Amino acid sequence: MKNKVVVENTLTPYIDYLKSCGYDVYTLYKNDNLQNIVSDEYKAIIISGLDVLSTSGPTYENPPVPIIEAKGHTPEEIHNIIENRYK
Repeated sequence: MKNKVVVENTLTPYIDYLKSCGYDVYTLYKNDNLQNIVSDEYKAIIISGLDVLSTSGPTYENPPVPIIEAKGHTPEEIHNIIENRYK
């Protein structure tokens, strides 16, 4: 079974790298579709920076999967974090 991750749409190198590693990659457009992540079917959410996640919406709830900040990490490092931390 393939692994599923959610990656912010602006992180194209991360999307491409994770796809090449066999991941099913779903795109996050800022946090417009964050409310759609309601189960733990995804291994992680990769975002450019924590400032991307706005909690101003009245129905906002933390997604039930780990959030990884890509800032300061290469796509390879992000892949290693996912593989080693979130098995």
